[in-house]
Amino acid sequence: MPALARNLLLVICGALAFAPGAAASPPVISPVIDGAQSRPGSGWYTSPVSVKWVVQGDQTSSGCDTTRLDTETKGTSITCRASNGDGDSQSTAVVKIDMTAPQSLSAGADRLPDRNGWYVQPLTVSYSGSDAVSGIGSCTTATYAGPDAATASVSGTCTDLAGNVSAPLPFSFRYDATPPAPAALISQPGDASATLSWTPSPDTIRVQLVRSPGVGGAPSTVVYTGTERSFNDSKLTNGIEYHYTLTAFDDAGNSSDVGTVVTPAAPPILKLASTTTNHRLSKPPQLRWRVIRGARYYNVQIFRGKRKILSAWPRRARMSVRTSWLYRGKRQHLAPGHYTWYVWPGFGHLGARRYGRLLGKNGFVIVKQG
Repeated sequence: MPALARNLLLVICGALAFAPGAAASPPVISPVIDGAQSRPGSGWYTSPVSVKWVVQGDQTSSGCDTTRLDTETKGTSITCRASNGDGDSQSTAVVKIDMTAPQSLSAGADRLPDRNGWYVQPLTVSYSGSDAVSGIGSCTTATYAGPDAATASVSGTCTDLAGNVSAPLPFSFRYDATPPAPAALISQPGDASATLSWTPSPDTIRVQLVRSPGVGGAPSTVVYTGTERSFNDSKLTNGIEYHYTLTAFDDAGNSSDVGTVVTPAAPPILKLASTTTNHRLSKPPQLRWRVIRGARYYNVQIFRGKRKILSAWPRRARMSVRTSWLYRGKRQHLAPGHYTWYVWPGFGHLGARRYGRLLGKNGFVIVKQG
């Protein structure tokens, strides 16, 4: 190229270089942060972090080397500066690191136990905790509605703002929402009395027996409370219908009811305790008779044929006959044969020999064994 043409081209290029509007800019700095995030976008890292820089258009820079952070921090600032002939630039990255799950978890139910230290309806357990770095983000709740258990439990956790999750914390309690099974109630009417017996379920800890009509004209009366399996209710009125309600309770206070109706009645005046056919017995009988109000004892006389062989004065309305006994100095035996027995009520002291009218008589036959 001729020298004149070359010089002209240089002048034109120089003029373009300094012409208004020509592109000129300081360095562009971009941070690159390398680390684990349990909650992307939260701004928190849950592992050690490396901070690198991408600088475009720089001639000189400072603080732009790779930086590694290995400890937890609520916010560490790292700045990269760069410059060129067109100006200076800087960029700051704030790094927050939390590698520890929430601590000091606690749990609490939405109410105290319902009865006797037991929950008998569904409950909700809420959890709380603390976090020294990022702070608590959320904690779980747990609702329990069964099954019944003396050692029931639920578990919950807390999560911090960085996404770290705590170890589960168990919350134990006693839960029983099921009433005990109704007891099998059996009633037996007696003379001015009633005998109630029942078979409670294994989880029953006590029962309560209510009678209606009650004592002294009351609509109802609790006649028994306890752990026994039977109760004899006395001083009733024959011919009156009595309603009984047995309530069984478990340890949690749950209950179930079962009822029965009993009408006391006077028994036959005289009878044998055992059921026999035509009163034919091979063993000594037990004699029973109706209780007479005011009687302090009874006189029982037994005859074999027309001969009296026993006279006794039991205090209760029953007597067991033995196989042998002494009567008027002679040994008597319950030999095979026909027997007739009589009963009179006695009043006052035995020595007064004050007897009421004959209650009645009955008989039995002792048969030869074999």
